[in-house]
Amino acid sequence: MNKSEEIVAAMEDYAVRYNVPIITKEGVALLAKTVIERQPCSILEIGTAIGYSTLHMALNQPANGRIATIEINPARIELARNYLFAAGIIDKVDLLLGDAGDIIPRLDSDFDMLFIDAAKGQYLDYLNKATPMLLPGAAIVTDNILFRGWVYGSNQDTPRRFRTIVKRLRAYLDFIMNDSRFDTTIFPVGDGDGMAISYYKGKEKN
Repeated sequence: MNKSEEIVAAMEDYAVRYNVPIITKEGVALLAKTVIERQPCSILEIGTAIGYSTLHMALNQPANGRIATIEINPARIELARNYLFAAGIIDKVDLLLGDAGDIIPRLDSDFDMLFIDAAKGQYLDYLNKATPMLLPGAAIVTDNILFRGWVYGSNQDTPRRFRTIVKRLRAYLDFIMNDSRFDTTIFPVGDGDGMAISYYKGKEKN
């Protein structure tokens, strides 16, 4: 087991022990495959948690690649910093602490990949704020898009406390599936949670 594999195993163990949500094995395989195929030099990640998906993306990026990743929880972002330092890739990562809805409009960068895995009720807001920074052809990976299968189910199947989240995920999915600027495929990974991979075609011509 090499150093990166050791860090990944330690993160997985921590996530199980302390009930920290991280991307599933199926999801991380699809995420890594997308990075390998697209080779994005600049990635915006919304939702760092402990840096698990950050590490997998960084390991598969070009050598000169960079990731800007946003996390609202200060304890988790420090834990992510420690893991990414131990893995030897901290120099590729800009860790941004705060609310993504506030941070995204202040970024002064272009990105050729966007990974969204944060507050599910805010996905559409995140996408709308990040889209002006996306380069044509940028990949957009959205985790938990089917949310335990409830997004494609009926409202009666969804527990009351989750109905607002499900409604907003449906709005996100409707938008990204039907807006002509995006080409989107849904993958039923993660025991019903699902993942969307979209490609940004660029701004609409007037």
